[in-house]
Amino acid sequence: MNIRLIGALLVITLVSSVQAADISWPQEIEAESGATVLVYQPQVEEFSGNSLAGRAAVSVKAPSSDNVPVFGAIWFEARIDTDRDARTAAIRDIDILDVRFADASDAQMEKLAKLIEDEVGRSNFTISVDQLLADLDADAAGSGAPELRHSPPKIILSTEPALLVSIDGDPVLQEIEGSKYERVVNSPFLIVKSGKEHYLYIGSNAWYQARQIEGPWARTKRVPDDIGKLVEPAEDDDTLVDDIRIVIATEPTELIVSDGEPSWAPVEGMDLLYMDNTDSNAFLELTTQNYYVLLSGRWYRGEGLAGELEWSHVPNDELPEAFGDIPEDSVNAPVLSQVAGTEQARDAVLDNTIPQTAAIKRDDTSFNVEYDGTPEFGPIEDIRVDYALNTSSSVFRHGNLYYAADAGVWYVSNVATGPWAVATEVPDAIYDIPASNPHHNVTYVKVYDVTPQVVYVGYTPGYYGSYYYRGSVIYGSGWYYNPWYGPRYYPRYPTWGFHVSYNPWYGWGVGVSWTNGPFRFTFSSHGHGGWWGVGGYRPYGRPVVYGGYRKTNININVDNSINIGGGRNRPAARPNLYNRPETRDRVASRPATPANRQARPANRAQNNVLTDRSGNVYQRDANGSWQQRDNGQWTRPQNLDRPSTAPATRPTRPSTRPATRPSTQPSTRPATRPATRPAPQPSNRPAVRPQLERDYSARQHGAQRSQNYSQQQSRGQPARRRR
Repeated sequence: MNIRLIGALLVITLVSSVQAADISWPQEIEAESGATVLVYQPQVEEFSGNSLAGRAAVSVKAPSSDNVPVFGAIWFEARIDTDRDARTAAIRDIDILDVRFADASDAQMEKLAKLIEDEVGRSNFTISVDQLLADLDADAAGSGAPELRHSPPKIILSTEPALLVSIDGDPVLQEIEGSKYERVVNSPFLIVKSGKEHYLYIGSNAWYQARQIEGPWARTKRVPDDIGKLVEPAEDDDTLVDDIRIVIATEPTELIVSDGEPSWAPVEGMDLLYMDNTDSNAFLELTTQNYYVLLSGRWYRGEGLAGELEWSHVPNDELPEAFGDIPEDSVNAPVLSQVAGTEQARDAVLDNTIPQTAAIKRDDTSFNVEYDGTPEFGPIEDIRVDYALNTSSSVFRHGNLYYAADAGVWYVSNVATGPWAVATEVPDAIYDIPASNPHHNVTYVKVYDVTPQVVYVGYTPGYYGSYYYRGSVIYGSGWYYNPWYGPRYYPRYPTWGFHVSYNPWYGWGVGVSWTNGPFRFTFSSHGHGGWWGVGGYRPYGRPVVYGGYRKTNININVDNSINIGGGRNRPAARPNLYNRPETRDRVASRPATPANRQARPANRAQNNVLTDRSGNVYQRDANGSWQQRDNGQWTRPQNLDRPSTAPATRPTRPSTRPATRPSTQPSTRPATRPATRPAPQPSNRPAVRPQLERDYSARQHGAQRSQNYSQQQSRGQPARRRR
């Protein structure tokens, strides 16, 4: 019987005003004077939060120079608005720090510099997230990694169709309001107790029955009417659902399901086999006869797959070399994102640093907190911050104020119960919350900038549990967090039990292994907080479990509900945290960019012009040779491969514009910036060619990733393995 991974991809979503558009480079601006300013793809020097600093090669064609292009370099700082649904970023609020034109005389220089400042400084540009991250430093991206845990979960191999039903510790039964039944509240599945019998619903009108919760469970058609009415009937026929083994887990557990006994196939060209009749990632290294499995981005090694085995954690940068040689076009290529040292792992690490951003209305008062009784707080280890215990919300007490993070936005209040206002700053102590605390994820939500009308905020993937570890990214902290039990039950998010895997464009997704059956269902509490993670669940009269069809998705929301669904016509991207129906009213509308202020792709120009750190402009031809712009000509450069002891000769010309640029929205942050950066001091600088080659290679890699993403969107998500 064919076992499938029913599940799909976590859509990491972000917000911005950027619409789907051609984002190729270079991009051009038409000035009112008739001049055309061509800006080549920026070369990133610094990227932090929503701030970008870099340099770019430019050219200007003007009627006054007979439209002969004059090449130069600019240095700039800017803000970016990212949209990870479309994987694009808008570059806005550009401050031109320096300008250099190798082709220009001193007299021409001032005119060209003013033109650049007027035109580029007041325009918006669009770059793909993949083009942006390809230019970043992966080593810097891994700094400040949290203290994670990697103890292996219990690993179960099933050679028959099976479904893992996770329970958060020993089952906790609570009465279902308005009925004579009880429900296991510490599980995302609907498990109902009626007298001595237990009933489990797995979707698609399919029920199972057992005397004991731990099983054995058997398929049943005899379900009391009152229990059957607790779910909305599915449209599909339960006769299409094969009987499966139900595996109950009350401790951290992962299930590997194979289609019969494990079958192994070679990974081309190496002493490595992979299990080809499963949707899990399981390998056998022939030289050592060790087995390796990939779970939640972590690798574990054992001497077998079946039975009671001892598994040991293998850091992502200590795997056998064979894993790094897995072909990029093989069915096993997805694991390369979790093999440190590979290009795919580098991309994943960098992607983990790109934030989703939004402008939030300062007068928003929509947030509120629901507690299970009177607010109760407990201390956080080693820092002077307390956190709320009896709520599904992330609420903290620091000094005399209370702070809360909700859907990527910080709020502040004088009392624990509100009213709440959008926070304009967050105490540094909150960003010291360790991974041992269930709310460590809020440390990945930031306030970037403030104006009288809006607060610019953003979150990186750490907000929903994507963490840097030893040269790659993994899912979940690995810590176990005690839930809250009271009249309500509030669990904390788990690392294990949901077959989490990584996709290079959408991030982390959840899978459920079982048979061919056309399942779709939802784990949530519909307004009472989701079961997954910091969301809580309170039993109510009519738990709703939707039936549906094959090709399901599972979306891990940061509010920690699990939604499995999507049906046949799944959209390519989903609304992000700032654009969900319950939160989108918080977001301020940004002024539309005038048509003459939005740069457009210059489709007839190649993206092969770069600048070095001194402002010299180079062009790479089709043969891979470099030419330097000098006195209006492309010439063969000298000394590209020799280290230089000369200082970077970036000019420190007097500025022709005010030190502050008027803004359409006054900001509370300091607006003054020096018109030029300090000139670099003399030092032993490396040869230019290696840096040019790295920058050009990154540019090509980013363009390829961007193209791959577009192709992925157009053809839909292919299955990871086809048998």
